[in-house]
Order: sequence, then structure tokens, then C-alpha cells
Amino acid sequence: MVEVDRETGQTRLLRYMSVDDAGLLVNPLLVQGQVHGGLAQGIGQALLEEAVFDDSGQLVSSTLMDYALPRTDDLIAFDNDHTRTDSPRTTLGVKGIGEAATIGSTPAIANAVLDALAPLGVTHVDLPLTAQKIWAAMRAAGKR
Repeated sequence: MVEVDRETGQTRLLRYMSVDDAGLLVNPLLVQGQVHGGLAQGIGQALLEEAVFDDSGQLVSSTLMDYALPRTDDLIAFDNDHTRTDSPRTTLGVKGIGEAATIGSTPAIANAVLDALAPLGVTHVDLPLTAQKIWAAMRAAGKR
């Protein structure tokens, strides 16, 4: 669940719920850290991270001063849960968890933003969903 500021285009996360199935959780705290890191990576991809090039093809977002990564204040406390379906292919029934949260979080955030913008007539914004792009899409939709 997100909130979009109509004056600035800034997106604010309100709530994020996820459920993963990693089979037997040998170390639940480690699994939770993997999920949180994956969510941060996917949310960053959806809202912030962008390779920007100038007119001559030179990369201008090549340092961490120019390439926006998610910070603590960009994120929230996530609501995470786990189901357990043991894998028949491993002795302990464990599964991988490293990329699980990353895969679904980018489209989940994009869909949440577009749901928030739907009443304004916005149907598409290219990723990443930066405040500038969202603001421009809202203004363009208002002129139609």
C-alpha cells in the first residue's frame, strides 16, 4: 500500500505484506534478513534506481551520489510471514530464499503506485517511478 503526494509526485510506502515458502527455516532470523534485503532491493528498483545517460551516451549516474539506492527512511517495517512446504529434493526440506522477495516486490510496488494514480487517469509510468516521472504523468493526465 502506497500513498502518492499529488503536489510533488513523491511515493510513500504505507504497508507491505509478503509470504514466502522456503521449506524448513533452519535459521528464521537469517531468512527474515534475506527477505528484508530482497524487499529493499525490489522497492529500490521500482522507485529509485536508474541508469541515466547524457546525450552523448555517457553514464551520468555512475556514483552513489547520483544513483539512488533505498535508504532506511525510504523503507518501512514489513509484514512478513512464511508457509512451509518441504522440498522433496533436499534432505532437510529446505528451499532457497535469497531472491524470493526481490522478484515480486518490484511489480507489487509498481501496481500499488498505478492503483493510487488510477483515479487521476494515469495508466502508465516507466520504471523507476521517481517523483518527477509521477508528477509529470499526473499533470499530463490532468490535461486530457
